[in-house]
Amino acid sequence: MSQYTPTTGTILQIQWQDAPFVPQDCGTLRLTLQTMDQGLTHITVSGSTYVLNSRPLRTGDQITCFYSLLAPVPMIYPPLYHAVVIVPTSAGTYAALDRFTYLANSHQLTNSDDTLRLNISNQTRVMLPNGQPFGGSLSGKLLLVIYSATTRSIPAQTTPDQIIVFCQQ
Repeated sequence: MSQYTPTTGTILQIQWQDAPFVPQDCGTLRLTLQTMDQGLTHITVSGSTYVLNSRPLRTGDQITCFYSLLAPVPMIYPPLYHAVVIVPTSAGTYAALDRFTYLANSHQLTNSDDTLRLNISNQTRVMLPNGQPFGGSLSGKLLLVIYSATTRSIPAQTTPDQIIVFCQQ
């Protein structure tokens, strides 16, 4: 099972949250999302949150936020999560954040719960978070996978448009 879970929604509001008593923190954004799965949700975005292509977020944007299932979450409504990764997801665009490994005797990468398999093509852009190309092995690494269509099979298969490789453990 993945350590990260997504929530997708439309940004209703963006607020600046200053943290004057934490010197190393230069502040965060608080996004209010209208999601289909959880209703209203608050997402905090800090300087360590990876935003795909460093795209500025705007009210009305459709986004997918990934947060850690291991991070503490206050027991409030609406829920408040700290985003690890944010992906602007226009209609027909999907994202997955998980550790992918090669299947035995296969060249297909599969996510941790074997619900998504990747068919890497020459058209798939594989890069590091800083935009530089990545040429190493993808197996065992945390990958942000951006794709537009999957098969209806179980597990689903897709040819990703873009893969961001997070090399840290």
